[in-house]
Amino acid sequence: MNKPKRHNEEWSLNEATEFIDHYLSGVKMRDVKIVLQQYADKVQRTYSAVAFRQKEVLSILTNGEKGLTEDKWTPEFITAVDDRLSKGDLSIQKMIIYFE
Repeated sequence: MNKPKRHNEEWSLNEATEFIDHYLSGVKMRDVKIVLQQYADKVQRTYSAVAFRQKEVLSILTNGEKGLTEDKWTPEFITAVDDRLSKGDLSIQKMIIYFE
């Protein structure tokens, strides 16, 4: 089975923001695995590539205490997480719960 064509492409800030928004809107009502697979299908990436980004967001939110090590963080996701938190509709604690 071939990997989706965008598996190895870097993520733009727009894609990082879209992923966070999609994840947060879906995870409240569906299983995390379903939300991740739906997003992977939508953007033509593998499930593992999308699940990796979930771990990256969790790591950014917890300053590296959970999820990935800080050296795996990308500037696009750091900015997307900061932008999402600056909206003020979700606390950092609530986002951590959703991304765990």
